[in-house]
Amino acid sequence: MSVKDLVRMANQIAVNQAHLPDDEAADVVASHLTMFWAPAMRNELVAAVNAGDADLNEVARRAVQQLQPA
Repeated sequence: MSVKDLVRMANQIAVNQAHLPDDEAADVVASHLTMFWAPAMRNELVAAVNAGDADLNEVARRAVQQLQPA
């Protein structure tokens, strides 16, 4: 799957949580990505964010930060 598609989907998931405060929304998005996305998809999105190649909205960006390896 392309990075563009992953970014689009992550942003859509984040927009669907707009009724929540940003921190809570980011937690929900991170949980969704962990539960429903394949590890390869998450890894590709994290790598794109780290490379500066992902135009994520603020909530999606916070969610992806939670997916970073410790």
